[in-house]
Amino acid sequence: MAETFNFRLITPTGVLFDGAVEQVTAAGPLGEFGVLPMHTNFITSIAPGVITLKLGEGNFNEFLLAGGLAEVKDGAMTALAVEAEAPGAVNSAAAAEQAMAAEQRMATMSMFDPEYEEAAHSLALARARAQIEQLRRAPH
Repeated sequence: MAETFNFRLITPTGVLFDGAVEQVTAAGPLGEFGVLPMHTNFITSIAPGVITLKLGEGNFNEFLLAGGLAEVKDGAMTALAVEAEAPGAVNSAAAAEQAMAAEQRMATMSMFDPEYEEAAHSLALARARAQIEQLRRAPH
């Protein structure tokens, strides 16, 4: 059996996952990152996208995260997500329309606009939802 480490996924509404995993893969501000057992301690933000949990024996679990923070400390990882949902619950066609609306909104904004950061986050999340099938790890 492969080595594992404890992983917890926490949202404002509660704990979505708490258990042993072999690997975690997520999107950060600088791109995709992975965590394995005995990983060095670190903390990073999580960008909107899919987080994949490798549970072992060919089993995986995935969640679409709206963003948050991830911490690896003393051989365990905790992800604090702003919002999380199962990828199967996402309507990618509706999300594509939301992404187009968010892109149009961003096209009329300046980066100095007080609402720019919120609009950029909304656009990133809408794009992640619209591209959910491409973001998922296929095939496992």
